[in-house]
Amino acid sequence: MVQSFASGSRTVEPIVLGYFVLDGEAERGVDGKYRIKSQQGWEQHYVGTRKRLPSVREYIITLKQLEERKDQALPGLLQDLREDSLATGVKIDYDNSNLPVGDGYLDELIKDSAWKSALEDEVIQSDAPEAASVLHRATGKRPYIITPSADGRKSHPKRAVWLDIGTVRSILYCYCDPFGGFGRSRGVSEVGAAGARTKKSDPAYQNPAMAEEQRLTARVEEELSRFDKYLGTFGQQEYQKDKKRATEQLLALLKK
Repeated sequence: MVQSFASGSRTVEPIVLGYFVLDGEAERGVDGKYRIKSQQGWEQHYVGTRKRLPSVREYIITLKQLEERKDQALPGLLQDLREDSLATGVKIDYDNSNLPVGDGYLDELIKDSAWKSALEDEVIQSDAPEAASVLHRATGKRPYIITPSADGRKSHPKRAVWLDIGTVRSILYCYCDPFGGFGRSRGVSEVGAAGARTKKSDPAYQNPAMAEEQRLTARVEEELSRFDKYLGTFGQQEYQKDKKRATEQLLALLKK
């Protein structure tokens, strides 16, 4: 069953997008106010849960699909980006990065093959021209990328990537310290991981977009996830290994 999240008098449903599920709103505290953390803080927040920080690619997929289907979830996501920055799980180590020094509009920078290649490999992890088009179309503002100076890269090589919508442009911040920059987060979980579902009446294994073996795997994982609550003091790492091994063995039996 898809988990719903109460927000005041509203119930915010997760956003289902193929192989992953994005939270329907940014994380809130018990007081109902949005939580604000650094990228590192958000990573620690999700430890021990089935969620993690979304990649830039997953946010772009989300914006693309919500915009195309005119989904009512899009305004809320854009509101998060306007009111604050959203953390991604992407980190850049400028000691080992090919990302050129400089800032600029994405659609202009990617005309340079060095920029295009580095962005696709290290930040966007998908087609850069399409990503630039999606960000522009969904946010209504041209995407702009900001990176550290050459000296900044030497003094603090590890940086976090955040997404934001400013007054005149949407922004890919590629210069924030993983411990320093602060903002909101929406967690993401993968369909097929324990507890992930596509919608209340449509479990992951019934997703028609999945191949037969993927649906079978999702069904087995769903059944095994019933035992998660009995984990107790059992080692999480060993439990996950045993669970994976049991999944593989059950699949082999079901295929016979």
